[in-house]
Amino acid sequence: MNKQQFMQLMELQLSAMDPQERAELLADYEQHFELGLVDGRTEEDIARELGQPEEIAREVLGDRYVMDSMTMGTDYSYEGMPTNTSPPKSSTTARNVFTGIGLVFLNLMLGFPLGLLLWSVWLTVAGFSLLALTPIAAVIDLLFFGEYAPSKLFFSIAACGIGILFAMLARFLFKAFSSVTLQYVKWNKKTIQGEYNG
Repeated sequence: MNKQQFMQLMELQLSAMDPQERAELLADYEQHFELGLVDGRTEEDIARELGQPEEIAREVLGDRYVMDSMTMGTDYSYEGMPTNTSPPKSSTTARNVFTGIGLVFLNLMLGFPLGLLLWSVWLTVAGFSLLALTPIAAVIDLLFFGEYAPSKLFFSIAACGIGILFAMLARFLFKAFSSVTLQYVKWNKKTIQGEYNG
């Protein structure tokens, strides 16, 4: 594959990208060719080192990557001759079905139980943070029942401090568990979409 073929394929594969971003990225690859040619390498060698335009586009675009229907399943060899590398449609469908079934079992056996465990730990810690409200209970006890005992006052202050510590811990755990849950959901979504399939 020479420079012109490589750049044309790159432009085609990056069609989903913002035009200005695409122009900047293509300029970078243009510069790779220029520097390689100055070093005495051939255009074919430089293209081989850079990799396949389809793979580069998939990596750069991530979720935005949509393979053009004209180039779907076509792998351009370094001689510029397209070779069909797409798996049979039936094997792709079977792979998607088995991936879906595997994800269902994984989530039922591991994902949901672990998620419930994590969030029940958070709920327990958040419940203990209600100890921060014990001074209010002490004031209500004093106002309505008229009983004042220094031990109740000291206990309510200590419980308030412990409740504040639990509230801080609950806030930290909420952020951590939210991040883990979100990453797990994204992983499921990407797996269903086939991003992790070879």
